[in-house]
Amino acid sequence: MSKNCHKKLLEIGCGLESIFLFIDSYDSLTVVEPGELFYQKAVEDAGDPGNKNIKIIKSLIEDVAHEMTAEKFDFILVSSLLHEIPHPERLLETVHQISSKDTVIHINVPNARSFHRLLAVEMGLINSEFQKSEHNIQFQQQGVFSLESLIELTERSGFKVIESGSYSFKPFTHRQMQGMIDASLLTDKMLHGFYRMEKYLPQFGSEIYVNIKKA
Repeated sequence: MSKNCHKKLLEIGCGLESIFLFIDSYDSLTVVEPGELFYQKAVEDAGDPGNKNIKIIKSLIEDVAHEMTAEKFDFILVSSLLHEIPHPERLLETVHQISSKDTVIHINVPNARSFHRLLAVEMGLINSEFQKSEHNIQFQQQGVFSLESLIELTERSGFKVIESGSYSFKPFTHRQMQGMIDASLLTDKMLHGFYRMEKYLPQFGSEIYVNIKKA
C-alpha cells in the first residue's frame, strides 16, 4: 500500500481491526462496515475520529455508493471480503462505480492453491484445492479463489490488474500451526522465516492479492 498514493482512503469492510490501527499516512479515511460488532469495534478503536480525519459508516457499500462517487478516493481497500459474500461481482460493480481512473483498488482473499491447501489435497483431507474446508464451512465463507479466478473476476468487472501475487506462506492450517505454537514446536523466528518464504514460492502463500484500476 505504501507504494501507492493513499491520501484519501476508503476501507470496505474493516473486520475486527481497521487499517487505521496500522497506518496514519493519510489525509482522510472512510470506513464502511455493515456488521454491528465490527462497526462498534471500529468506533471504539478510533476514539475521537474527528481528530484523525476518520469517518465510520455502518452500511453496505452498495447502499451508500451514491454518496461516494464524488469523493475521488486515491486508494480503496477490500481486504478478506470477496470470499465472504455470495455475489462478489455486485460488490465489484459498486467499487467500479465509485472509483476514478486513478484510483488503486487492493483486493486480497485466501488462496485456494496455497501450500497448506495443496498439502491437504495430497493427504486426502480434501478432494480438490477448491473444495470448501471445515474452516470455510464453519465461517460460512461463500467462495474459494485462485489467483487466476480472482484476476478473471476483476477483469470481467471492468478492471485491469496492475500487480498481483501471494503472501503469508504457511505450511499447515491455522489450527495445526496454533497447536504447534501452543506446544512450543514453532517459534517466532520460524514464523518470521515462513513469512519470508514467499519470495521462493511466490504463488503458494496463504493469501493472494490484486491491485487493480479501471480498465
